[in-house]
Amino acid sequence: MQDTAVKKQSKDLLLEVNNLCVDYFASNGAVHAVRDVSFVLRRGEILGLAGESGCGKSTLAYAISRLLRPPAYITGGQVLYYPRGHEGGATAAVQSKLPKKGRLTGSNGDEAIDVLQLSPSELRAFRWSEVSIVFQSAMNALNPVMSVGDQIIDVLKAHRPDMGPNQRKKRAIELLNLVGIASDRLNSYPHELSGGMRQRAVIAIALALNPELIIMDEPTTALDVVVQREILQLISDLCREFNTALLFITHDLSLLLELSDQIAIMYAGKMVEKASSVAIYDHPRHPYSHGLLNAFPNLHGPIRKMVGIPGSPPDLRFIPSGCPFRERCPLAFEACSEVVPQLQPASLENQQQLAACHLYDRKFRPQGAPSAAEVAGAYESLIEGSRA
Repeated sequence: MQDTAVKKQSKDLLLEVNNLCVDYFASNGAVHAVRDVSFVLRRGEILGLAGESGCGKSTLAYAISRLLRPPAYITGGQVLYYPRGHEGGATAAVQSKLPKKGRLTGSNGDEAIDVLQLSPSELRAFRWSEVSIVFQSAMNALNPVMSVGDQIIDVLKAHRPDMGPNQRKKRAIELLNLVGIASDRLNSYPHELSGGMRQRAVIAIALALNPELIIMDEPTTALDVVVQREILQLISDLCREFNTALLFITHDLSLLLELSDQIAIMYAGKMVEKASSVAIYDHPRHPYSHGLLNAFPNLHGPIRKMVGIPGSPPDLRFIPSGCPFRERCPLAFEACSEVVPQLQPASLENQQQLAACHLYDRKFRPQGAPSAAEVAGAYESLIEGSRA
């Protein structure tokens, strides 16, 4: 049974990112925005990506979709995309425009597309058909002088030339209905819609070609909490209905705990923890994850003191030696300034929860991992000490 489950998981593999690195080159030095990031995403899975501003979340998303512009450059790594092939997932347009030389055998033995090697014409076929993206300030991404319906139809014209005008209009109405917008809004302009409706319209455009993967970068930032919850529920329902994978990027960890299957925490361009949303909430392992969880109040359970993370993230032009979080960490010790921690299982009980922290390495800390209470107490002591 276990072998069958592993085989099914490998067949469900959609995206594999290996050791991805992105630098922004400037006259005063290169900013190492994404450093050696690796993860996998499976069909139908919702992966949340959290971290402070400037940690590399958006840069990672744009690198995956090949939307980076100079002075940003991908300096290393690999982005593999696994089309469904004979199972009918990848569209005919993508299959016909991607040459055999753009494919290779992935880690699970299946045929994969190396996204970083695609030509501009191949990328055009790949984007929207297989991967779509909802940008930051998505409500303002709509063209103010075009109706919502025309903006959806434009996508269909560019990628589905086989569809006639009536088919495109019918599809546009279907998409609006899918996201909860009435068909009589087809000819409405963005300024005639509320913020929540504009957000829904952008999601409809992202869904136009039934992509396998949607990347959403801070899609609910400008919305009030009621509309935000409606949008999150809509996103979750659509992903479950169409078995669409989602990479959801935000600085608000509380959103991800509600929406995501898996959560990855980024700090200073690196992934420092990755686990299920339940594991992150119940047993965060990395001290940075503890700090993020303490940054918002808990409406249930015992009252706890909210403690922020002292200090600021490092300058990514000059990465400190060892762990990049060590200067802000309340439990840092000698090894943290000398050895760069790698993502590895943080406990014997849960091998799927990975943390890049020496606190869980017996070689550096023979006494074992600290408890949540120890981490919280250490944060309080660190802050009290800084005030003294």
